[in-house]
Amino acid sequence: MIDRLYDCLKCGDRDLGLIKAVNSEYEVEQTVGGTRGTSYIYVYDGNFFVNIRYLRSCRVVVREKMGRGRTYEVYRIPREMLEGKPLLLATFANSGFGIMYVCIAEKNVIKCCDCPLLKENDELAMQVASKFKSLQSEDVLTRLYLDVVPRLAKEILNIARKSGAGSLLFAGRAERTLESIYKPGFSLLMSMILSTAQGRIQSLLVKISHVLELAVAAKIIDSLEGISAHEYWWVEFTWNRPLAIIKSRITNKEYTLFYQPSILPHILPGFEPSAPKHLVPDIVVFEGRLEEVGWGRLHKLIESGVKPVLAIEVKTGIQIIKWEQTNYIINQLKEYTKLLKPKSIALVSLRDIDPLLKSWLKSFGIKFFENITSEDVQREFKDYILKTLAI
Repeated sequence: MIDRLYDCLKCGDRDLGLIKAVNSEYEVEQTVGGTRGTSYIYVYDGNFFVNIRYLRSCRVVVREKMGRGRTYEVYRIPREMLEGKPLLLATFANSGFGIMYVCIAEKNVIKCCDCPLLKENDELAMQVASKFKSLQSEDVLTRLYLDVVPRLAKEILNIARKSGAGSLLFAGRAERTLESIYKPGFSLLMSMILSTAQGRIQSLLVKISHVLELAVAAKIIDSLEGISAHEYWWVEFTWNRPLAIIKSRITNKEYTLFYQPSILPHILPGFEPSAPKHLVPDIVVFEGRLEEVGWGRLHKLIESGVKPVLAIEVKTGIQIIKWEQTNYIINQLKEYTKLLKPKSIALVSLRDIDPLLKSWLKSFGIKFFENITSEDVQREFKDYILKTLAI
């Protein structure tokens, strides 16, 4: 694997200015905190890739908060800890576009080369990601990602092609979701490049969640044996442009699926403090063909009498973040029921659903599906979709 990375070092000498030789040390700078306007540098210690901040004998020269959760860091590191060892350097533009470099520091010369091989060879990217030193608390999510994301990403693409949509198009802030679907190995690498366990956990949870949500939407289309009206599915957050418009071979009806549509403008609480704040259900299905309805204007459809036949909220079942906790989910579903007035509403979970939440769902007649990757549960979900939408 490391030999493959050395193949990237066949460019001309290039110094990105983030690593400098200073007397008997190397001075290394990085900007950490997410994947926008940041940079991260890792060194291979013979067993794992380790972020420079965790190296023995390194000392902090500068550490400054920069806003938006970013921190600028400068370290001085004994030369022998970096000299001649492969380095990985990831830089992210403010747009979120990232480039991975392989670097080497030898005899005061720092050479860095763009390494497109890591994007082109997803198996290699997965191998490299597995060689990042664990920060411990992200281990469970890393294993869950490996178990779920590559498999579901493949299913999503297969169902899209089966429906006649040749690709998924992504816009806005969906770059990381694009990577997860098309390059799950590289996507995992982009999560492991973060320098804190909290950052990795947040990144992995978001990627697992978005892939799971899109997989559930794909299963709705597959259950209906849907034919896509367009040559692509559109993935963007809150624009209210349909994910897909399909015609069902089973019902002979058209359906419009929205992914993460905004019901009301996000700025509304600024004018009406009592207004609901979280108003982005995961999947909303309407009967008939609907084009883009406008940002934050899903409520206008409801007010005009055009109500969805189905709304689905998708959860991982990992209750370490507020939107996965029972009270939060209950409040979400109450708001969606009141504002969307769907014919049917359901909760889908990757894992077991909390017993208290299940009791509430039953009392309000809300259908739920836990352990959705189980084949038996998927058959139940398909039956539910057909019974709900075929009438």
